Amino acid sequence: MGSTRAGIAGLLDKVKAKDDDRFLRSSQKDWNSWIGMLDKKADPARSKDRIHPQALARMVSDLAAEDAVFCVDTGEVTLWSGNWLRPRGAQRITGSFNNAAVGTALGMANGIQALDKNRQVIALCGDGGFTMLMQEFVTSVQHGLALKVFVFNNSGWGLVHLEMEEAALPVFSEGAIFKNPDFAMFAQACGGRGFRVARPQALAETIRVALATPGPVIVDVVVDPAEIPSMPHLDLAQVWKFGIGKLREIGGG
Repeated sequence: MGSTRAGIAGLLDKVKAKDDDRFLRSSQKDWNSWIGMLDKKADPARSKDRIHPQALARMVSDLAAEDAVFCVDTGEVTLWSGNWLRPRGAQRITGSFNNAAVGTALGMANGIQALDKNRQVIALCGDGGFTMLMQEFVTSVQHGLALKVFVFNNSGWGLVHLEMEEAALPVFSEGAIFKNPDFAMFAQACGGRGFRVARPQALAETIRVALATPGPVIVDVVVDPAEIPSMPHLDLAQVWKFGIGKLREIGGG
């Protein structure tokens, strides 16, 4: 433990300069390829009739305030947020990442907003996690906490779907697929504001309006349930089991 400046200065005296930058160039090439792929996945124009969750995460990130705090829930939404949020300035990201507790983002967002009512607080929730603690929005309204909640509504447990398929199982409709209420109407019933969007053409404007709306807001975003997260590494066993799971779904189990 010590000073970085002094530590590096001491190390520089003990190593020889290198001019072979092949590893650096290889890493830069891989990085640029990865970032390019992420940008393509986040393009709202990928589809004319559906919103991809990557586009939602990136759009919220791009339009958020410079000091916004993102409260990320646990589940597939963690993967969308982890790859497609682009934190900058004084922005911060928090979540139950080590404990992986589902449904905590809205409660955390309330707490952060209560500590600083002048800072923009954004909760990113999957529909499953949101319904676990959606009554916390009543608390948001009661105490005038102006947080903005974006629900990635894919009508199911997205990450659980992947886990089932990776185990070569079909997705079980009972318990893994939801019949959700209209979360925008829920927001209004609680005394807040609600927006619902299902078309990519309306995504950017809906997010802008929601972020500029005073008071607590829920944005119910219908996202493509078939979208698969981008994984940095896949092995043949995973691909094989995933394929079997999909075939079982097609064949009815």
